[in-house]
Amino acid sequence: MRRIYPGTVSAVLIAVCIVFLTACASIPFNGEKHSVQTKDDWKLTIEHFAPTGGEKKKYPILICHGLGANRQYFKGKDQESLIVNLTRAGYDVWLMDLRGRSEAGDTGYWFGKHTYTYSMDEYVHEDLDAAIGHVLAQTGAAKVNYIGHSMGGIIMHARLGTTKEERVANFIAIASPMNFLPYNKWTFTLYRMRQGMVLLPVLPLRPGAIMGSFIPEMLYAPFMNAFLNPENTDAQVKTLLMQRAINNISKPEIKQFIHMTENGGMYSADGRISYRDNLRNVSVPVYLMAARRDELADPAVVRDVYERIGSKDKTFEIFSRAEGYVDDYGHTDLIFGKQAHKEVHPRIIDWLNKRN
Repeated sequence: MRRIYPGTVSAVLIAVCIVFLTACASIPFNGEKHSVQTKDDWKLTIEHFAPTGGEKKKYPILICHGLGANRQYFKGKDQESLIVNLTRAGYDVWLMDLRGRSEAGDTGYWFGKHTYTYSMDEYVHEDLDAAIGHVLAQTGAAKVNYIGHSMGGIIMHARLGTTKEERVANFIAIASPMNFLPYNKWTFTLYRMRQGMVLLPVLPLRPGAIMGSFIPEMLYAPFMNAFLNPENTDAQVKTLLMQRAINNISKPEIKQFIHMTENGGMYSADGRISYRDNLRNVSVPVYLMAARRDELADPAVVRDVYERIGSKDKTFEIFSRAEGYVDDYGHTDLIFGKQAHKEVHPRIIDWLNKRN
């Protein structure tokens, strides 16, 4: 019988542990970071991921995050992320942060060169303009494909409907409402908080990232469950979401969402322009994605966008068990759900491939 020495056993155990931990750990990946200046003197961060496989496609892709977030959640599943799947399919991907995100420089609460005084209108007219211009200048392309999640889609709906934006070839809006259902509990929770906002310069979500490290999930689960289907989201992805992907929300942004709750549609900050009514002016091909278990952007309000939008080439799809998917998707697990890389991302790529 072969004799096994203690040192050999230790070495084997260490090797096994390293393999196990490597397999279980979330290995972050990063692209080439670009600093972009807007015309009104704000800095944005855009991260570039070059294509890694397939035939290089005609148009690059610009991707934008949602309300109270930054670009990090698009990378939440590492090698199974939407970013990686797009680059493997031959797409040149540019992942952006809107203004007010910490990586481009801290925004002041009360004082400083920049404070939280911007609304979504600045995203629409300044940030998107600068980001699109930068991507086109870097790539030499004539147009971009655009993917926006939640508010990232709302601001492109607004831009395409109210400006003469001709640099967008195709548009994918993931769970992006232009109004809310009358019984949406989360928007009315925000509405009831509006008086207390007088005392705050900003809704300070970023310090809440500590919840992802030290506070038991059960205490903040009701908040999280509004943004995702917990049964369809891995624990490590939820932790990353809390620790790295949260951002403060300016009061003008909140006021626009409260105004949308009160008036049945998304308007400009001064209330003069109905971005929802202007959907009729959108003419580019649009893919509107909805999630059956979405507590923020119910499929009914995404369907409303589909009915109103002027595009002749438009697609509407609900991701649910009834449609043959593994689960009823939630608001953000359309991006990083357990099987999103097998079910949702291929649908995005297939839709884009037919138009690129």
